[in-house]
Formats: sequence, C-alpha cells, structure tokens
Amino acid sequence: MHQHIVAERLGIDVSSVERILREPVPTPEEVASGVRSSGARRGRPSLAEPFRERVVALLAEEQSLAGVEVFRRARAWGYKGKRSALYELIAAVRPPPKKEPIVRFEGMPGEFAQFDFGEGWVKFEDGKRRKVIFFAGRLKYSRFVQVVVTPNQRAETLIRSLVACLCAFGGAPKEWVFDNPKTVRISAIGVEPPVLHPWLRELAADMNVLPTLCTPASGNQKGSVENLVGFVKKNFLFARTFADPDDLARQLDEWHQEVNHERPCDATKTIPEARRQEELQWLQKRPMRHSAEDHPLKESVTISPMATVRFLGTPYAAPPERIGATATLFVRAGHIDLELDGQRWRHVRMDHTPDVQRLPELRRDMLVVIHGRRKHNYFKRQCLLELGPDAHDFLEQLVHRHVGGTWSPVVNDLFDLLQAYPATAMRVALRACHELGKYDAASVAAFVRRAA
Repeated sequence: MHQHIVAERLGIDVSSVERILREPVPTPEEVASGVRSSGARRGRPSLAEPFRERVVALLAEEQSLAGVEVFRRARAWGYKGKRSALYELIAAVRPPPKKEPIVRFEGMPGEFAQFDFGEGWVKFEDGKRRKVIFFAGRLKYSRFVQVVVTPNQRAETLIRSLVACLCAFGGAPKEWVFDNPKTVRISAIGVEPPVLHPWLRELAADMNVLPTLCTPASGNQKGSVENLVGFVKKNFLFARTFADPDDLARQLDEWHQEVNHERPCDATKTIPEARRQEELQWLQKRPMRHSAEDHPLKESVTISPMATVRFLGTPYAAPPERIGATATLFVRAGHIDLELDGQRWRHVRMDHTPDVQRLPELRRDMLVVIHGRRKHNYFKRQCLLELGPDAHDFLEQLVHRHVGGTWSPVVNDLFDLLQAYPATAMRVALRACHELGKYDAASVAAFVRRAA
C-alpha cells in the first residue's frame, strides 16, 4: 500500500519503488559522494572499474590532483573508456578534503592592504537605475579606506585606481592582497606560481612590494579585515540616496571624511586616521612618484610599415626612418609618449580612433623619406583627411572643383597651415569655409588664425 502512495507522489511505477526498496541502504560515504559503490550494478560493467586500485593509490598520494590529469595518466595505463566513466570513479574514491582551522590574524603597521572591485545598482532621484562600479582599497592595520568610482574593471582601470588608493594612503604597504581576476592574474587558477598581469607586475617590482592572491572562496586568507566590498555597499552605496552621479561623487568625498577621520572603526574602536599615523613611517618608505592619471603603463610595440604604432585600436605616428624597430609606449591617462633610442614623442591619447594621430615633426619627417611629387601631394592630403569629417567634406568639394589634379597647390598650403596651427583650429576653419562654400587656402587661413 505504501509503495503505491510513494509511486503516485514521485510519478514513477510501483515496480520501480519495489526495486529501489530491495537495494542495499546507501552508506554515509555513498550519500556524501552521490555515487553508489555497493550492491549489484545495473547494465554493463564500467571500463573504469579495473583501474580502481590504481586511481585510489594515486589520489591517496596526490589528493587534489585534477580529474583531467588522472584521465591522462589512466590513458597511459591502458584505459580506453570515456572521461565520464573515469570521472564517476574518481568522485567515488577521492578522499574528502581535509578542513584546516581558520586563522585570523592582525597586520602590523604598514604591512598589508586589501584591494577589490565591487559593483551595485543605484536608483537616482530621477528614477533611473545605474550600475555603479567601484574599486576599494583598505589598510589592514588602520582600516583606512579609499574608494574610486570607475567606468569598468579593466586592467588599466585597476592600476590607476590602485595608484589612487596608494596616494590616499600616503604610500605603499609591504603586501597587497587581491582576489584572482584576470586583470590581476593572467595564469590559470591552480597553476603555481601565479603569473601576474604585466602592468601589475611592473608596478609591484617598482614599489618593491609583494602581491598576494587569495584562493577562491577563501576570504579568511585576507586576515581580519572585514568584507571590503560588502562594507562599501552597506555603509555607503546602499545607505544613502543620490540625485545623480555627480552627487554620488560629492557624497563619496564626505563619506571618506566620515569613516576615516571622524568615526571609530567597529573592529579597532579607534578612528582609522589615528592608526594610519602609526603606519605612515612605513608607508612613506615606498612613496608614490606619480598620480593615478600620470602613472605610465609600459607597452613594447613595433613600428609598422605605415610608420605607426597602435594602442587600443588607435594608430600613432612614429619615426618613418625606423620602420620595424621596437619602441616603448609610456601610456598615461591623457597622453602617450613614444620612446625610441633616447628620443621621445608625445601624442594626445585618443582610444579606439581609426585615424592616425600625427605630430608636425613626424609629418615633416615623413615627407623626407617618401619620394616623388605625387606621393608628397597625396600624403599631405591624407594628413588633412585624418582631421575628420570636416576635412573630408571640404576636400571632397575641393577635389571635384579642381579638374586634372590642380587641387594640389591648395592642399600644400593647407598642409603648411596644419603644421603651424592646432588640429582643433583647422577643423573649425575647414567647417566654416565649407559652410560658406569657400574652397581656397586664403579663406581657411583667415578662419584658422581667428580660431587659434
């Protein structure tokens, strides 16, 4: 009678219920693993079963060995079955992991800082919801905290936000504690030693500090510092209301003042700034030489046959006589320095722009290395076209109004103006002349002097 009730509730046949009841009661080990190892096995015998003893011995020696590695070794033993069968055997015989006691520890002044990205959805007063991404840093000893609102969680954002936190701290502590995002660690988790992102590795070496990566789901490795991201969300992001992003930035400054200089920390019962003063003697041994915006990210690049180098999709002009040479880019928030053989050229940074970013001196050098009047004329025209849509509209009319290539004298004069005046002024002048239908160099010259 009971079998019928069970079958009805589970939606299976009574015969299935009776068969299950005839099977042996599962052992605690089988319940924990979710795999039956006792009793008669239904169907064909597993091809992995003859290798049970060897797998047991292997896992007893190397308990945390990955299943894919066990599979590779089993192939060498002569195993011909599928991965699924062997993985089922591994799950049944792998010893349960040993649980280590949690060790909570306090840092010494200037010893540790914790860093992490976080995000949360905020509803502004106009009713619109927006995801706010932030980077947070906190000194372990003093609990002094710094939060930077960021546009994304990319590698450059991490480095510049990290530098901003270190500047706020007054210097760098001895050890930096991170989780394992790809912007920090570029090697696979489990591969030791970990390979850090080149920009982080270079900054850490320059500051003579030790980056430490926590094992996934092992927040206790960060010591006694509270959940940093959760702290920022609970005490700031979700605890206040904001009119708009500008108001959020303003209130963040107020919050920094409150949690660092006015309110005692719950854990230490002391105002963080008071304990930070104890850390300063050690933090100042690793002072910050650059601000977050001015910190240089180094990139090694090769000068292309077009005499350009690229960063984030934008080509930047390089010395044309050094095509094929390896140069170094020093990337800052607002500009990029290209360095080669002790010489340096500074470009205004323009990310994800297809037009070549040129400097007057590199345009001049290009004319020196290319030969022939025709090449000179087309190169000068191309430099003008790279100013953007305003130049394109002007030159399109100019070319079609001058039959037989007679546009070149005007282009030569416009190129000379481009060498002498800023690109922004040239764009304004070309737009104004196009709107007035004036396609001569004298008119452009009059407007560009006014715009400059």
